[in-house]
Amino acid sequence: MKKQFFFLFAGLALLAACDPKGPDVVVPAPAPTTGVFVLSEGQFGGGDGAVSVFDKATKSLTVDAFGSANNGAKLGDVVQSMGVQGNRGYIVVNASKKIEVVTLPDFKTAGTISGLSEPRYFTSTSATRGYVTEWRGPFTGYLPGVLSILDLTTNTVIKSVPVGRNPEQLLALDGRIYVPNSLDNTVSIVDEASAEVTSTFTVPDGPSSMVVDKDGNVWVLCSGFVTYLSVPPYTLTRVSNGALVRFNPRNPTSQFKLSFPGTSSPGQLRISPAKDQLYYAFGSAEYQMSTAATALPTAPFIRRSFTGFAIDPRDNTVFAAVTPSFTNNGRFIRYQPTGVAIDSFEVKVGPNGFVFY
Repeated sequence: MKKQFFFLFAGLALLAACDPKGPDVVVPAPAPTTGVFVLSEGQFGGGDGAVSVFDKATKSLTVDAFGSANNGAKLGDVVQSMGVQGNRGYIVVNASKKIEVVTLPDFKTAGTISGLSEPRYFTSTSATRGYVTEWRGPFTGYLPGVLSILDLTTNTVIKSVPVGRNPEQLLALDGRIYVPNSLDNTVSIVDEASAEVTSTFTVPDGPSSMVVDKDGNVWVLCSGFVTYLSVPPYTLTRVSNGALVRFNPRNPTSQFKLSFPGTSSPGQLRISPAKDQLYYAFGSAEYQMSTAATALPTAPFIRRSFTGFAIDPRDNTVFAAVTPSFTNNGRFIRYQPTGVAIDSFEVKVGPNGFVFY
């Protein structure tokens, strides 16, 4: 299953905890501009990862869009993430070591990018060029990972660039690809033109997700490091606390840093459509923070833990994923921008992210 891993004003706990049931209606995939793709990892080893399609206009749901469009075919084991370039969707299937390519919005298969190790996150900078981060090595001793460069016209890997250990949610910005190395304390910068690492700079331990704000600053969320005893009761010892870092891409070594308290690890950094509000998970809650803030917020936006979180750029509706277990189906909940729950819908096991199309 996913080893690590798409957010708003202090919400009332009672309202945030609402999980109203919604209909589970299977219909054809929606037309463009009203679709929301809901990613579900599936059971690890089960090969049942899926992408569901929700139509905002009709509130209808196709629970397994790929299977529905391709005669019951399966996406594979652990749907990790998904990116969109034009009328193509690129579904990263981690444990199946591939990216499944589909046409949008009908989800018909359009090829497979294979030859990957442990693919994690995809982005693209044009109709012909894509990038995917990959972990390397066994979990008992991870090796330096790679950023693989993809030819999207042929669905092939054309080069793999060595980076740090366990690279995660990459960011493409101004001809450079920023790669956070989550098992190290570094970010690698890969130049698009040369396809080489041009520099690597230090951040706090465990960088995992990155966004760029309205002023052009880059924010990196770092989880910090923990260790566990190898025997019961498997006591946790925090080696370093999590941190939120901001830097100007012209001078990445000059950083503004906010440190998280306690033993919890922050995760899932997101940004509002206006790029002026940050969202992240911390201590079984979701928090909202202005990009102009000089301190971490103390009150949560939604007092609930989610396995995926995102804001629809079309109307600022909040989408949040709930995973009761990795053996039973999960749900996603829609919230108003104020944090009040609207409705919820059942999807496949382990929902972890959302893509808007």
